[in-house]
Amino acid sequence: MRDGPRRLPVIALGALGALIALILGGIYIYRESGSTGVLVDQRGNGPGGETTEVFTANGAWDLRWSYDCSAATNGFQKEPQCDFLLTVKQMSDCQVSPQNQGISQHGVKDQGVVHYNTGGTFYFVVDSDGSWTITVTGPGRASGVGPWPHCSEG
Repeated sequence: MRDGPRRLPVIALGALGALIALILGGIYIYRESGSTGVLVDQRGNGPGGETTEVFTANGAWDLRWSYDCSAATNGFQKEPQCDFLLTVKQMSDCQVSPQNQGISQHGVKDQGVVHYNTGGTFYFVVDSDGSWTITVTGPGRASGVGPWPHCSEG
């Protein structure tokens, strides 16, 4: 009888450890499969097309974008204006996504949110003379790398 009560704290501690492991494992699986998080958060500045990292959206996703050309100069205009062009490209064939339209804006600065309903693996090509910021949120995962060498513009 003396061994029984001594083992009780050890058994309880083991059960608590197993419960914590199950909870942490469940959080990891949930985060990978269906939770909403930031898939891309990138900034850029200056002329020329720049590619973003590749991300996979498991269903609907949101793109928050902004650009600001107030610091850019144009020798032909007194007012600094520029174009902000964002193209959504499919990683599978490096082509423009027919279901997920890009953004085309002209002016000094602007911002917005676009809701996309079609998932897949994508990256963006962004062209703007000014500074820009994009953030993609939704269920899925980020790759942390660009599309090169699979797609040549990366």
